[in-house]
Amino acid sequence: MSSRGAVIIGGGIGGLCAAIALRQAGLEAAVYERAEAWRPVGAGLSLWSNAMRAFDALGLAGKVAGAGASWRETVMNRWDGKVLSRLSVDVLCREVGQPTVGLLRSELQQVLLRELGPGVVHLGAACTGFHVEGEGVRVTFADGREVTGDCLIGADGLHSVVRQRLFPEVRLRYGGRTSWRGVVDVASEVIPDGSQFEIYGRGVRFGICHLGRNPEGTWRMYWFLMIPAPEGGQDAPGGHQEAVLSHVRGWMEPVEALVRATRESDILRTDIHHLAPLPRWGEGPVTLLGDSAHAMVTDMGQGACQAIEDAVVLAKLLREDTDRVRALRSYEAKRRPRTAHMAELSLRSGSIRYLRNPVAVWGRDLLMRVLPPSVALQQLRLAVGHDFLA
Repeated sequence: MSSRGAVIIGGGIGGLCAAIALRQAGLEAAVYERAEAWRPVGAGLSLWSNAMRAFDALGLAGKVAGAGASWRETVMNRWDGKVLSRLSVDVLCREVGQPTVGLLRSELQQVLLRELGPGVVHLGAACTGFHVEGEGVRVTFADGREVTGDCLIGADGLHSVVRQRLFPEVRLRYGGRTSWRGVVDVASEVIPDGSQFEIYGRGVRFGICHLGRNPEGTWRMYWFLMIPAPEGGQDAPGGHQEAVLSHVRGWMEPVEALVRATRESDILRTDIHHLAPLPRWGEGPVTLLGDSAHAMVTDMGQGACQAIEDAVVLAKLLREDTDRVRALRSYEAKRRPRTAHMAELSLRSGSIRYLRNPVAVWGRDLLMRVLPPSVALQQLRLAVGHDFLA
């Protein structure tokens, strides 16, 4: 049995950021990850300026930005190529003082692992439970290992073991949509550098984002497709690409070309789940962070961003208050309203994107054409302009 200051369950983006933030604050922290080895999991990731502000607080903004590509404009198109709206995110980036960056989740993970160095992250450690003992906590693992710490941070994602032990009555909610995601290297830009595209059809949303250039000079592109669908749907074996193409045939270029150029093994299908806001995130020396606490639908691109904010705020409050339990409750009191608001914005943002009725779709497209960009910018400002460290 070993003893650590903070025991962090989960080696995803939130857990790794929490370990970095805590160690920079002069606190001991160790991460326990169930995976046996690091593998490229997930696809592209959008880091809005609020996440980059958090990385700046950790001294990592430059390294993170250098691992991906920034964008300055989001272009919304109809499926046939007609431009519905253009939104300059440059305005918000200047206000916040940080760019908006697209990069591979696995590359961000490597940036964070290099920052932590060896000996901090323990692989093959599947948490099975925990017991509060005095002022600390004892954590157990499937291989019989036990560790103790001053506090336990459950950063183990959507299917969190820590959350299940704290709140066994809590259930995930299906967001009503499924997604396919892919990453592909192409010889040309495909879309203008500095742009992100969103393309809309009847009940179908397709996105394209730059993730930077490879050493060979090719462009790495991330795309996603989202549609309303019953929960638990499956594609035929080897049929992810064909499933995506069935929804976007005849669409504006480069949609079909990108999908056809993506290897079947590089396409992921995932149902979208979320949590209703929890009345509390922890008890005693135990708390939650990231998706474990506030999984949200993806329509604002804020899931990872909020986990990174969590990590920085948590470390700040633990550094300022030597009473660990009080610091954890302060963290929860500060983060719960912010993340609940972002979850609600995400749900509202997605409400008109997946309309199927032809008249409703016509009205949506008209609204996107006539709505002043300042309205959309104000909604984004609520997400990325919030001073979460105040």
